[in-house]
Amino acid sequence: MTGKRIKIMASVLVAATVMTGCGTKIYEMTDEEQQLIVNYSAYVLSKHNIYQPDGMTSATESETEEQDTSTTETETKTADEKTSEKTSEKTSEKTDTGQENGNSGQSQQTAQETKPTMQTVSLAQAIGYEGLSVSYAGMTTQETYKEGSYYSMEAGAGNTYAVLKFTLSNTTGADMNVDLFTNTGKYRAAFSGGKEYEAEGSFLTYALNTFQGTIAAGQSVDVVLLFKVPQDTVCDSVTMSVEKDNVKNLIAL
Repeated sequence: MTGKRIKIMASVLVAATVMTGCGTKIYEMTDEEQQLIVNYSAYVLSKHNIYQPDGMTSATESETEEQDTSTTETETKTADEKTSEKTSEKTSEKTDTGQENGNSGQSQQTAQETKPTMQTVSLAQAIGYEGLSVSYAGMTTQETYKEGSYYSMEAGAGNTYAVLKFTLSNTTGADMNVDLFTNTGKYRAAFSGGKEYEAEGSFLTYALNTFQGTIAAGQSVDVVLLFKVPQDTVCDSVTMSVEKDNVKNLIAL
């Protein structure tokens, strides 16, 4: 039926065209006839248009909702991942800080454990030889120190030696073998309340930190300690200490 109507309308169009050319009044189609021609034209175009499947399409409401839901889920996952990363970073920082604090605490504890105890004793007690008396005999300053005619030491430019003198006395009734080179500690001195200096390690035969020999019963030996200090150091007074066996002995001179 539709095909027949299409043929009729086509005939009408042809007749209208012919009549128009002859000055005849144009045939006026009804709305129904116009719609019929429009639909047929659209059908023909779509039948021969090979790109029709790629034409514009409109998404249904359900498809739009699914897309919005997918986008929301993706954004939520991304936010959760960022939050998780920040939480992990903070946890790592806290852990690192905790470890640093722990290491710092351990270091402080170790420093406290290794810090020597302090006590005030006589120099003889600090040296540790029973029956050996050690007396302080004064101090001088010298840029060059000489031991006899065979050995000398230079303090160097801008420096001088603070020379502390001592006397070792054997107070027993028997000879005493004394080894202060092997059985010794760290000798330090501060002058006029200033900086503390450590005694020079030297090849002197008669030094409090190098002496090795026998002291006969009732006899004495003179020894020294050398401290290299700047020439402008004030040496009006001296305080001394001996650190031995993790004990720092403050010496009463």
